Amino acid sequence: MAVIRVEKNRNFTTMSNYHLRDKDLSLKAKGLLSQILSLPDDWDYSVRGLASICLEGKDCIVTTLKELEIKGYLVRKQLRDANGRLGGIEYIIYETPPEPCADSPCTEKPDTVKQDADRPNTAKPDEGNPPQLNTNKTKTKEIKDKEKKELRHKYGAYGNVLLSDEDFEKLMAEFPADYTQRIERLSEYMASSGKSYKSHLATIRSWARKEKPTVQRGYSHDIYKYEEGESL
Repeated sequence: MAVIRVEKNRNFTTMSNYHLRDKDLSLKAKGLLSQILSLPDDWDYSVRGLASICLEGKDCIVTTLKELEIKGYLVRKQLRDANGRLGGIEYIIYETPPEPCADSPCTEKPDTVKQDADRPNTAKPDEGNPPQLNTNKTKTKEIKDKEKKELRHKYGAYGNVLLSDEDFEKLMAEFPADYTQRIERLSEYMASSGKSYKSHLATIRSWARKEKPTVQRGYSHDIYKYEEGESL
């Protein structure tokens, strides 16, 4: 049988045959590892980058990389920046798995995360911090209580006078005799004029300050007072 030899004088890769003869390694893993070994040392490794130069998609790349990790040909380490936040992923490639993975499958879990470095950190906050959780719950309750307190209800014949429970209580306390009439007056005026006000309680108060004092009617002893020399 004829054997054709190829002169490898340019554009070729020199690599170990170890992974190619590893019977416990799938053809996909052998192919991907060979692809990785052919890349420059300064190549920016990532799942997305490998998928861009392979026919297979991201899911297949992730599964194959996991196989290489289990067999000891690949170690991925999660890096952190100066502030302790998650950064890029460092890929360490082995042509021959280090001990003890050379003779048996490596069962040690690698210190890695499967996501690309550009994905956001979705880790849950520390649940072992009761004071922090209690503070958050307290703030949430305060916000809900404030929103409930500031919730305004519709009053007046045209349903356009908006008062919160607190505003309505203040209105009743300040104008116990005619607070209903004052609400209706504001409701009718806004409906007829088309005007609106930021605070309806403040508007009613403002109108009350501009009112002229009412003339006292009916019997009063003071009406019949007179100065000396005058007569009724």
